[in-house]
Parts: sequence; structure tokens; C-alpha cells
Amino acid sequence: MHDVMLDIEALSTQLGAVVLTIGAVIFDPESDQIGQTFAIRLPAQEQIDKGALVDIDTIEWWMEQTLEARNAAFHGPCAHSVAAGLGKFSRFLQRIAGERLRLWSNGPAFDSAQLQLLYARFRVELGPGMGWPVRYNVDRDCRTIFSLAYPQGGIPVEEKGVAHNALDDAIWQARAVQACMQKLRDRAHP
Repeated sequence: MHDVMLDIEALSTQLGAVVLTIGAVIFDPESDQIGQTFAIRLPAQEQIDKGALVDIDTIEWWMEQTLEARNAAFHGPCAHSVAAGLGKFSRFLQRIAGERLRLWSNGPAFDSAQLQLLYARFRVELGPGMGWPVRYNVDRDCRTIFSLAYPQGGIPVEEKGVAHNALDDAIWQARAVQACMQKLRDRAHP
């Protein structure tokens, strides 16, 4: 498998936000295979100290989410530093050869872009040659395939897990891409 679904949770909808959590899963969009998963919580204060953004509207939105979602984003095990967390994410992505990797998200202009900025912000701590570990041409957009397969919405994938838990969302998005690919194949070959 060469595809990774990515989801993040953040403290702003603007680029340069504090990234609370990263969730990812390796999957095959052409079948129902789901592979290895990755989840990590990153230290928020360390990011704030380097200028990462926090929006009051986003804080208020988080206060309206379930206790389970808030716990996943704000409590429990956390990387001891942002650089350590990003290093672990880089190693997860390196399981797939760089030229074969396809990185999916529910909006690369948000999830992937936020992480690229975070890697740039912590480039000194990460060390030489440890920037964003993804080639420029690997991003894939869930929203595009969702609207092609199900223009009226209603992708028939059961929502398991906790909404706004980065790993649970990444797994749901991977399963939704699989359902969309199946529908598009069926449409092409009735």
C-alpha cells in the first residue's frame, strides 16, 4: 500500500495554527484494506512560543465538542517535544518509498499545509535534512473524490470512533475514499 490518509486537529483554521494532534493510516484506495496507523499529540505551548496561532473561535468550538474528542486533543500522552513528534511522523511516512507515497487529507490546503509550516517552524530543532518528508506532488484531496462519487453527500460509511479525534477521522476518511473509488469504478463499468 502506498497511500496515507492524514488528519490533524488544530487551534485555528488559519495557516500557522497550533497543531494539537496528527492521525494517519496507511490504506489501499482500490480495496477495503486498512494498514498501520499513527497518532500523536504535540505540545501546544512550544508551538505558541514560536508564533503558532490560536483563535478564540476555535477554542470555543472545541468547548462544544465531546469529552472524548477534547481528551484526545488536549490530554493524555504527548510527544516530549514538537520535533520528537514530527520525527516520529516522518519515520511513519518513510515506510513508503517517497516516489510512491500519496498523501490524502480532507483538504491538503489545510492539513498538509499546516504540517509543512510546522516542519518549517521547527527546522532547527529537527536538524539538517529533516524538513517536510513529502514530495511536492503527493497530495490528494478527499473532498474532490467525495463530491465526484456522492455529489449530494451521504457517503455510506459508518462513522466509528470519535469525531474530531485525528486518528478516528483519518480512518473514516480512508474508508470513505475506498467507498467512493468503488462507486466510481462501478459507474465506469456497469
